[in-house]
Amino acid sequence: MPSKTGYAQQLSMLIDQTFEQKNTYKPLIFNLVDPTQKSAFEALLQNKSNLQVYDHIYSQVEELIKCLQPTIVFLPPTELTKAVENHFGNTTSDEYGVWVYYPWAEKLVHILAENEFAIVRTNRNKHKITAKEQEILSTKKIGVMGLSVGQSVSLTLAMERGFGELRIADFDELDLSNINRIRTGIYNLKIRKTVIVAREIAEIDPFLKVVCFDDGITDQNLANFLEENGKLDLLIDECDSFDIKINARNKAKALGIPVLMEGSDRGTIDIERFDLEPQRPVLHGMVEHLDMSKYKSLTTMDERIPYITAVTGVETLSPRMKASAIEIMTTISTWPQLASAVTYGGGITADLARKIMLNNLKVSGRFFIDMDELIHDPLKTTSKAPAIEISPLQTADLSQFIATHHLSAKTNFQPTAEVLNELIIAAGKAPSGGNNQPWRWHFENGLLHLFLEQSAAQAYLDPQQISSYISIGASIENLLIAATKHNLNVDWQLTPEFAPMHLAWFSFTETHLANEGEKELANQINLRHTNRQVTPKQEISTTDLAHLQQLIEPIKGAQLKWLSDPEQIKSLAATSAHTDLLRMFIEEAHDDFINREMRWNLTEVNETEDGIGIHTLDLSNNDRIGLNLVKDKRTIDFLQQIEGGSAFKRLAMQQFMSSPIIGLITMPTTAIQSFIAAGRAAERVWLGATALNLQVHPVNVPLIFFHKNSIENNLDLPEKEKARLHQLENNFKETFELEKGEQAMFMFRLFKANASPERTIRKSTAKIFSIGRP
Repeated sequence: MPSKTGYAQQLSMLIDQTFEQKNTYKPLIFNLVDPTQKSAFEALLQNKSNLQVYDHIYSQVEELIKCLQPTIVFLPPTELTKAVENHFGNTTSDEYGVWVYYPWAEKLVHILAENEFAIVRTNRNKHKITAKEQEILSTKKIGVMGLSVGQSVSLTLAMERGFGELRIADFDELDLSNINRIRTGIYNLKIRKTVIVAREIAEIDPFLKVVCFDDGITDQNLANFLEENGKLDLLIDECDSFDIKINARNKAKALGIPVLMEGSDRGTIDIERFDLEPQRPVLHGMVEHLDMSKYKSLTTMDERIPYITAVTGVETLSPRMKASAIEIMTTISTWPQLASAVTYGGGITADLARKIMLNNLKVSGRFFIDMDELIHDPLKTTSKAPAIEISPLQTADLSQFIATHHLSAKTNFQPTAEVLNELIIAAGKAPSGGNNQPWRWHFENGLLHLFLEQSAAQAYLDPQQISSYISIGASIENLLIAATKHNLNVDWQLTPEFAPMHLAWFSFTETHLANEGEKELANQINLRHTNRQVTPKQEISTTDLAHLQQLIEPIKGAQLKWLSDPEQIKSLAATSAHTDLLRMFIEEAHDDFINREMRWNLTEVNETEDGIGIHTLDLSNNDRIGLNLVKDKRTIDFLQQIEGGSAFKRLAMQQFMSSPIIGLITMPTTAIQSFIAAGRAAERVWLGATALNLQVHPVNVPLIFFHKNSIENNLDLPEKEKARLHQLENNFKETFELEKGEQAMFMFRLFKANASPERTIRKSTAKIFSIGRP
């Protein structure tokens, strides 16, 4: 309580309007038994003509009597009246208790003195909180960092009288958008959040001690926040700054202060009992792999995202929060929070805080109180026909097929097992859609046979095995080129009549002398790779483009078209972005991408030896996290519902617009032989580009959707969307000036960049090659 001199100074400042009322949060309390305070009180009444006075002291004393004598309610009303009068005794009602002046509201309230006020205020806590527990709580010091959820926590703690001192920290002022979750009035706009919370607590209970840290938590004031005027008994973290979160925990751990945090998404609760577990890693060890000292120097969201997600988690976010995270900086500007979740979280946090301070809860860990999981409608079940699983080809089956169709060599020459093995390794280095590696090689009766491994060719983006046939073509070309290094002449033949089982046979003689061009291509087989980087655009010379054009001349019917006009590339980018989004929104396509094509960690990569490892995609941290978020089909469903997904379009647009050239390989027909030939042409261009230090990124998704829409005609899409795809296909044909009947087979970005540091894995030779009878 202020001194006599303090009363006079504060009151004088308030009356003279020289005091900065915008930032004051401490009320003045007058005890009229004290002559100095009574004089100041009378001066206040005289000088504040617009003062609102609230005097309900009599009813408060009635409540006090009922609290002290609960059975009095059973007696005649006159007994209560008599008890109240006896309680006042010789003290006038004006002088009983205290008067509280709230200068920011120009309100004067007559209330009970602190001890009696506390009895009445906490009466309805009993016996969920006992009198002894209430007394213990009144000695506790709590610190709250961050006042969005923190406001709800602080007010709930104050209402329960769950502390003796509360330290609150936030550097921010109230903005209009904050009022979606901070319970306050619009008249408080641009007032400090600390001031707003402290005022609200004072209006609930003017006797509670609140200390404001208006600059938030900084390196300079953290120690004071945790220790000044006595060490905190509990630190509640609701701040947004991730370096402060970690620094505060490290200091709290050193001081043995328990930490409690509530994330409003899914009711996420973190409890860290550093008072009971001095060696416990901060945030349950989730950030131990990060150097938090670097965080402040990071300037972009992409640099900071690994730190942020280490704290928030990725897989554990709610579907709508995942969708919102994807939409940040495209359709929304910041992380969403709801008043219902914040209010709910504030109550849970206050409840846990009380239990921790009373030592009724000793557990540490991360917990979820997810209302969507606890209370929901019965889940809808849909019956889907089970997918037809095709078993991998067995060596005995291959030998049986060869014998049945009387396939044998017309020459007695056979490459050594070592040479055969090298040829198969080279063939296996070929690119394939989703890295499915759909080839199965088998040597028997002097012939090397190529089968389609149909168990690997069932992807959504492999309609009628067209993607696999292109991959088969690339594998054949690698084998033919690699054979030149061994001076082997290859006599070979496609067998479309046996498709999709058997696709080609090969026999060898030692009469071929490789030219320098073939040797150069052969040297690139191990270096060729997919590069998805986004780099500054650099022009590619017409000489290089002409060289690549010449490389496909041996492939009958193959044409290579170049597109360099920025507006046309932008149009292609929009088409690619649209089909990428369709791939996410179509349930079967999404499931195929997430569960068949992608490998989400190195363990999965090494176990399957196929698929696309997420580490090979040349993604920024932001995009890599975004890709992990779309694993949840509920997130995708919600994005589709809100017509979201702009982030997926953004990446495709960036990739295309950073490319000086888009290439397209076409063939005159859609026969199996044409797709295989297109694959051969694509591999020759790719190897040639690698020799020129140029990078290639296949972008075939639009072509495959065009095929599924126009040829298969089985897309699970509304007619309006199918019509849009037809229009995009027509625009595509016009852009590349395709002649009637000319079929787009393989589209790719061509650009300059450093080689990608990662490579997709390849199946071991034993999985793709076998040897039968000699």
